[in-house]
Amino acid sequence: MNLTVRYLRHGTDDGVPCREPAIRLQEREWTLPPAQAAFVLVDCWAEHFIESHAEDSARMMRERLVPVLDAARRAGILIIHAPSPTYIQAYPRWVAYASDQDLGFAPAGAGGDDWPPPEFRRREGEYAAYARPKEPKIVEWVKDPSHYRIHDAVAPQPGDFVIKNGDQLHRLLKHQQRMHLFYAGFATNMCILFRDYGTRAMSQRGYNIILLRDCTTGIEYADTVHGRWLTHAAIASIEVGVGHTTTSEQFLSACAALPSPQSS
Repeated sequence: MNLTVRYLRHGTDDGVPCREPAIRLQEREWTLPPAQAAFVLVDCWAEHFIESHAEDSARMMRERLVPVLDAARRAGILIIHAPSPTYIQAYPRWVAYASDQDLGFAPAGAGGDDWPPPEFRRREGEYAAYARPKEPKIVEWVKDPSHYRIHDAVAPQPGDFVIKNGDQLHRLLKHQQRMHLFYAGFATNMCILFRDYGTRAMSQRGYNIILLRDCTTGIEYADTVHGRWLTHAAIASIEVGVGHTTTSEQFLSACAALPSPQSS
């Protein structure tokens, strides 16, 4: 598939003073095989305790992600749902490529380092004062497991996979021989960037990262929501140091230009 991707330069051309006002976005043209690609959907939850974020993400899933995923499936791009470990129990197919540790048959590794002390890591005991105050909305939210499901608009379909963590995603991709990872989902400035199956972690494993920048949104705050500044900053962070981005329109055009299975 022929795809236009964007990245943020980290410098300037020879002869151009290397100053921040001169550092700009740039586009490239790529050709990549759909059979070597996967589409990772991060934390596409049906509900969220931040109501405005839930409204924005639901609209984006219905209006943009549904046609994108339909096109990706027709193109032979593998669809992988990464809804967070809390959500996977609703989707029995998550056991594919799970390790014995993931399945609870082996003890979790204790790690090779005892520093900082475990009590400090958990912010307990004499270190409790350093813990963040509990958010009452989150405390109330986690009491009700009925929230733990993927949004119906992008629910797993036959042939899709559901994964729990980055190690499981890597095993799946290795077995399926997929190297190019399209990303969409929520939130841009949190899970898209920082989950162990998110863009940074998978880029560090060597995968080629392509975020659909109009199929994600961040969680904003009082000082940023009107300009969507945290979303823009997270996208720029990916474009300058993690991978590239494209749009749903460009992705759909690239898929539409592929030969049909009958003619291939």
